[in-house]
Amino acid sequence: MTLDDLCSRLLPPDDHVHFETLILEDHHLTLVAAMTAPKALCPDCHQPSQRRHSGYPRTLADLPWALMPVALVLQVRRFFCDTAGCGRLTFTERLPTVAPLYARTTTRLRHSQAYTGLALGGSAGARQLARQALPGSRNTVLRRVRSLSTPAYPPPHVVGIDDWAWRKGHRYGTIVVDLERGCPIDVLEDRLADTVADWFKAHPEVNVVARDRSESYASGIRQGAPEAVQVADRFHLMQNVAAALEQVFSAHHQDLDALNEAQRQALVKRADGSVAVPVPPPPRPPTAQERAESSRARRLALYEKIWELRRQDWSADDIARQLGVHRSTVFRYVQQPTFPERTERRGKGRSVLGPYKDSLVQRWNDGCLNARRLFREITAQGYPGCYNTVVQYTQRLRQAQELPARHRTPRQPRPEVAEPTTPPLTVRGATGLILKREENRDEDDKQQIIQLQAQHAELAEAIALTQDFAALVRQRQGEELQSWLQRAATSCLRPFQGFANGLWEDYEAVKAGLTLPWSTGPVEGQINRLKMLKRQMFGRANIDLLRLRVLYHT
Repeated sequence: MTLDDLCSRLLPPDDHVHFETLILEDHHLTLVAAMTAPKALCPDCHQPSQRRHSGYPRTLADLPWALMPVALVLQVRRFFCDTAGCGRLTFTERLPTVAPLYARTTTRLRHSQAYTGLALGGSAGARQLARQALPGSRNTVLRRVRSLSTPAYPPPHVVGIDDWAWRKGHRYGTIVVDLERGCPIDVLEDRLADTVADWFKAHPEVNVVARDRSESYASGIRQGAPEAVQVADRFHLMQNVAAALEQVFSAHHQDLDALNEAQRQALVKRADGSVAVPVPPPPRPPTAQERAESSRARRLALYEKIWELRRQDWSADDIARQLGVHRSTVFRYVQQPTFPERTERRGKGRSVLGPYKDSLVQRWNDGCLNARRLFREITAQGYPGCYNTVVQYTQRLRQAQELPARHRTPRQPRPEVAEPTTPPLTVRGATGLILKREENRDEDDKQQIIQLQAQHAELAEAIALTQDFAALVRQRQGEELQSWLQRAATSCLRPFQGFANGLWEDYEAVKAGLTLPWSTGPVEGQINRLKMLKRQMFGRANIDLLRLRVLYHT
């Protein structure tokens, strides 16, 4: 292969581009080429012409060679247009495979910049291109991305839709995913019913639509695709029944407190068969308790005001404006007949001391009552916390054994201590316990469920309804849905009555969700990717740019 052949292969793929010379400078490489086509087409009348007018060199930036910038100097020609009636006298020959009109870069360089921008965004893409000796600022990279056309896709038949947040709680958009191919096919700027209906009218080939329980989406699908089968997502159904169960547990929070108190007073059975007194829970600081009580009082007063205005037939928007709260707060309180208690869960093992508690309890039972020595021992094991945390924990150990704070060698035998095997139940923790799969429950979980059912008849009924509904969803027993709805509607639990009424209104979609295999799971995965792309672009994430980055697979 000669040098001319090598240089010819470096040129853009065009049969009419002929290599002439190579200019090698210190940090630059220039390829000089000329067009050899015998004629060119007029861009207005599209008639060929062979009569030349003049020519000029056109300089284009091209892909680098071994990290050396390459410029392409192309001798282009101007032709006369001899067609009668054509308004153009002269024209320059077009180079569609080499570079667009008026461009200063080759088409292949523009594609490289565009696909780098799709994968990395503007600033990160410009930095990566600079490492590869490719020119382009962040604005250039984003401009290249915007110049791409929307990718084509086969007609979708089964789609899933869900919303995503431009700004959580304020503005939302919609993403549409082809569930058969598992890829996004469109991104809509809002989640209004009219917007969704217009999209489905433009895609009449859609037969099945998986969605959440949103009434806006249900209405938009009915308007735009009345013949399509709507499928309610099973994950959202489980969320809905969990919300109903949380309301029941919130109304019976005193029963949960009584159960937690009984568990704290019960002895802990150890693995060797012996029993030990449980370590008491850490006390909350008084200031935090006061803040919690003050916050609860404020929320309770707001709850009572909302219900007072609601009984006077005020609308949710009017109540929100009157009290200066968000309408979602009004809806949340109106849907709950009793005041909702806080559902935060104090997780077990989140303390920095958690991984070392077993070692501390073992050394304490062996007779080591010196907090400083215990601190030095667990520090050698990798404990990263401070000494005061260990002191506070040893105070709780002394409290469990009812020892004086400075009595290190008691005459009477000390009872052994142990960490409780089950954490205290909260509203959310009890809900998660009921919804846990049967094969994932241990003996402590089963015992807690039995104790919850024994606390109150309403709790037992709510637990039975929740477990039966979870079995319907997980085992796809759509034929049992109607009987469950009748049980829930005739129960004495208002949260489950409201949940059942909502399912009756959306019965066909819910039954399809318990029968068909489709769900919005792939949609949720695409939403995670969309949020990552949106946060990459910060304020540059306009809908046109965001749609292209989502739809192109990079």
